[in-house]
Amino acid sequence: MELGINSFVRLNIDEEVDKINPCTPRGEEMKMTNRGMIKNYKILIAGVGGQGIVYLSNIIVEAAMIAKIPVSVSEIHGLSQRGGVVTSGIGLGEHCTGFYGTAGVDFLIGLEPLETQRCISYLHKNSCVIFGNNRIQPYSVNAQMASYPDVNEFAGYLKKECREVTYIGGFPKEIDAVLYNIFMLGRATRMETFPLTAGQLEEAINANVTGYFKEKTLTAFKLGLNYTE
Repeated sequence: MELGINSFVRLNIDEEVDKINPCTPRGEEMKMTNRGMIKNYKILIAGVGGQGIVYLSNIIVEAAMIAKIPVSVSEIHGLSQRGGVVTSGIGLGEHCTGFYGTAGVDFLIGLEPLETQRCISYLHKNSCVIFGNNRIQPYSVNAQMASYPDVNEFAGYLKKECREVTYIGGFPKEIDAVLYNIFMLGRATRMETFPLTAGQLEEAINANVTGYFKEKTLTAFKLGLNYTE
């Protein structure tokens, strides 16, 4: 049994017009400027328990509040303490909830490659994606009932189908695995449509993290900010 790309729903690339976010009020298109205000924008964070999905969403929500952007969040914890699937949807803009559906996500942060693949039905052709090669193998792979998908092939597929894709094939050795999420957040701020600035996120980290871990968190964030593939 193969868990390859063909096992998942492909993006709808046949539309002649840009996909409009479903939460946008009728008659208003989603508008995005370089760190300017947006009508409505949805971020999805996906991974497995222990990767800091909820923690990362809290940082983003805090940064949105600092930026005075209306924000709401929806979390699905799954079996988080057993390595189960965890997702967090964040809605930015007035009357925009954190709930998401097919072709309803504008920016996907994938903390685990397979869980990133499971989310492709939520993307549209103007979506942006950042994901890292931090594999946590499911039971079916550990039991040799299936093989892990080709991550490089999947990254190439996304780059052809989406607006902008950043794939982090390897993380710096000086970063603890628990901070890969913050590293990716730093890199995300350099992507075209990410709605929050590095300064806003750094302020959010300072407001939410204390003690020695704050220094390590800010270091990981700045390494991601300056990361080049």
